[in-house]
Amino acid sequence: MPLFSITGLSGTGKSTMNTELKARGYESYDGDEDHLAQWYNSDTGALVEVDIEECTPEFLLHHSRDISREIVKELASKAHSKPIFLCGAHENEGELQDLFTGGVFGLVIDDESLTQRLATRTTNQWGKLPHEVAYSLAFKQKWYENCRRFGYTTIDAAQPTGTIVDYILETAGV
Repeated sequence: MPLFSITGLSGTGKSTMNTELKARGYESYDGDEDHLAQWYNSDTGALVEVDIEECTPEFLLHHSRDISREIVKELASKAHSKPIFLCGAHENEGELQDLFTGGVFGLVIDDESLTQRLATRTTNQWGKLPHEVAYSLAFKQKWYENCRRFGYTTIDAAQPTGTIVDYILETAGV
């Protein structure tokens, strides 16, 4: 079976999809909750341990939130006997496309709804500060370019969770 990616900007519902997939008995991982995504220095490639409070505008200029290729390769190797889902946004998505043999689902939402979700969510602190919202919205352009270039299956993230997961599972053929 293949490895699937469920990606989107912060606040589009990736963690919610992860929770729902697990509740339905699927093996699924969340890039943030499972500590798969890490901050890396953009110049040196070095891993940087940092708390969210330290992600200042200056820090964000010189770092990216990525998932290492080795982690994704390990998940892909486990997916030979069952489908596995990786839910999370990472800035190096383009470098990992070949490992998502089942495909990539992209959760999309308008800027106003995204900003509202970031401001009101209680499960994650990212997006509470103006520079974090600006960072997420700036990343949006690169993310949409990846959607087009790599042929992500895009899904309106404003739909109910169950509807989205039903669509993902039906489209994935699992």
